[in-house]
Amino acid sequence: MQNFKTLTKTLLTATAITVISATASILPTVADFTGQEAFAQTSTMASEERAAEALAARIARPRIGSMPGMNERAFKTLTKVQEFMELEPPQYGEAMLLLKKQNLERLNSTELTSFYQLMAAVAQNQDNIDEALGYYKNILAMESISYAQRDQMTFIVGQIEFSNGNNELAISYFEDWLKYQPTPSITNIVVLANVYYASALDLEDIPVAAEKYFRNSIEFLNWAIIKAKADGKEDKENWYAVLRAIHNNLEEIDKVVFYGELLATRWPKKEYWTQLSGLYSQAASEDGISEEDALLLEKKQFATFDLAFRQGMLDSARELETMSQLFLYHESPYQAAKTMSKSIEDGVSEKSQRNLELQATAHINGKDMADAVAPLTQAADMSDDGNLYMRLANVYLNLDEYEEAAAAIEKALTKGGLRRADQSSLLQGQAYLALEKFDDARNSFREAAKDERSETMARNLLRYVDAEERRIKDIREYLS
Repeated sequence: MQNFKTLTKTLLTATAITVISATASILPTVADFTGQEAFAQTSTMASEERAAEALAARIARPRIGSMPGMNERAFKTLTKVQEFMELEPPQYGEAMLLLKKQNLERLNSTELTSFYQLMAAVAQNQDNIDEALGYYKNILAMESISYAQRDQMTFIVGQIEFSNGNNELAISYFEDWLKYQPTPSITNIVVLANVYYASALDLEDIPVAAEKYFRNSIEFLNWAIIKAKADGKEDKENWYAVLRAIHNNLEEIDKVVFYGELLATRWPKKEYWTQLSGLYSQAASEDGISEEDALLLEKKQFATFDLAFRQGMLDSARELETMSQLFLYHESPYQAAKTMSKSIEDGVSEKSQRNLELQATAHINGKDMADAVAPLTQAADMSDDGNLYMRLANVYLNLDEYEEAAAAIEKALTKGGLRRADQSSLLQGQAYLALEKFDDARNSFREAAKDERSETMARNLLRYVDAEERRIKDIREYLS
């Protein structure tokens, strides 16, 4: 009797091996919001209907007579196979050879089912998945197996077909199985959600079919969540991550944001905070959104990214540069400059034109003109045109450093590519005028006068230079 119990356990374990290997989840491995129930309501109703129909179908199944027993010879053979499988290392080749030597036609349904189960388990342990699948299908083809065995084999075959990439065929087996399952386990419900999700991704070029499978996956995931709560079990992080991904595929941004918030709240990982910030930004740019709502979402985007920053989660160049840009956009120039400067000093961010310009802009917006000079000079040197040199000139003018301003404008004019070179010459002339370099000022104003848009002003300034030079000369003569 003890040996028979051991053999039975082996057969169950052999079947379990198939279940584990065939259900390797493709769901991302990436809380408790009351809104979850609102989103799940439709799916819950559908699942309740499924359960009621499955219960009715199970009750309506015709009765099956008692199964025949197992004779001693078959029992000894299966026990010997079990011994081969339990050796270290397992002797799967010897086990399969012994099984295949038997005359299967002489076995009754109980014995044949046990033989096929072990043959499938051995084949699978030898990575012969298709051979194992054939044995499981042989069991399904038998009319005299119990409903429990049929349901179990149907589910296993569905799993193997799914792992083989035969999604449509797998779904047909799973639906046959589900017809008679009023209370499926949470694990099996999630397997079905996984299958529908993967199948939907494979059908993205057929939007209608893909949406149907996405909706099925949503139904099963919500079913698993609600069932877990009802059973006092833990709902899983990756269920919500997949729900977020599905709603993203369906372009339902409100639900994508909802699940993004839920994930960041219950499982506060860096990826969830940064992704949530991006989701707020995406939602803010949606068509039809009001200016007020867009502003609120932008603030949430900033607050979320800032929270990740304060927790020390942001460490890549791209993340720190984005943080600096967000500080700048939300009128925190000091923090923007500090963040960008440190990232460059620590060697995280490159000393690129873009980053140096961002650093300089933050200093300028924060009225720290002196600190803006160095990064802006470096950025201007890297630039293909002279526009950054003109920005540098304006910084120098704010610092009353006219010599440096005039030199920066000269570099800007030499590099070229300016939107209004005439205005640059006018500004340079004024810098020279402040330095009392009257000949240089005249040259700059004469250059500006070549553009008809600045001609009048330039000629007026030329007359002013002559008058100012005489005035300064008279003052000096008087003082001498």
